Amino acid sequence: MKRERILGIPYDNLSTEDAVSRVEDFVRDNECHTIVHLSLPLLMKARRTRYIRRFLEGADLIIPTGKYIHWAARFLKRPLKEVIEPSLFVKRLMMQSAELGKKVYLFGGKGHTIDKAYHNIKREIGKLFVLGRYRGNYGKLEHDNVITAIGKASPDYFFIGLGSPEEEIWVIRNRKVINAGLIILIEGLFDLFAGNIKNVSAYKKGLSIDRVSKREIPNPYRFKKLWMVPVFRVSVYIEKLFWKN
Repeated sequence: MKRERILGIPYDNLSTEDAVSRVEDFVRDNECHTIVHLSLPLLMKARRTRYIRRFLEGADLIIPTGKYIHWAARFLKRPLKEVIEPSLFVKRLMMQSAELGKKVYLFGGKGHTIDKAYHNIKREIGKLFVLGRYRGNYGKLEHDNVITAIGKASPDYFFIGLGSPEEEIWVIRNRKVINAGLIILIEGLFDLFAGNIKNVSAYKKGLSIDRVSKREIPNPYRFKKLWMVPVFRVSVYIEKLFWKN
């Protein structure tokens, strides 16, 4: 399927159901696949950094995320078939893993975030088979042991949330040795699932997939990245001015 692009960076224009169905096809072919959420910080990083752009070009599924990406798609007359909400999409994949009887590994967050996220998710998806979890801010001396443990676990679904571009760099360096079927990059969603996001009180009350709707992936450094917004907007205006069908 041909991909759409914003400022030269690719994304997949799919409905939620089509995206979930494609992931199920990935699971069944027994190969390693990468699923990425394309946020504004990641797009801007990919424009400046060749290896991040190559990583995105090689990803099997790229979900456009956030109001600025959605605005650009509309403005460039490449409207999205559906705005896929990242938290709900990730939860759908977790439910899918339980329905298919697949193994899950949760990796990311700081301190006890991953433990809190795990307990909240398990409260909602009781059949989720989580064979391992580990915090993302581990020390350098722990790295080899962490990689070895994940490789031995050989998860079917590996959810990694280190923030961007840290998680992309981590996957580039380690994907060949962690023996994961699906590598799903979720940026700051473990903070959301753990209830660390103060303005999303519903998650603290039980993570109801029907009650919570959030289009943005939490980013604790969003104020430091405000410079990206005007630069991105100007770049999109320029692309529309010179882009031809």
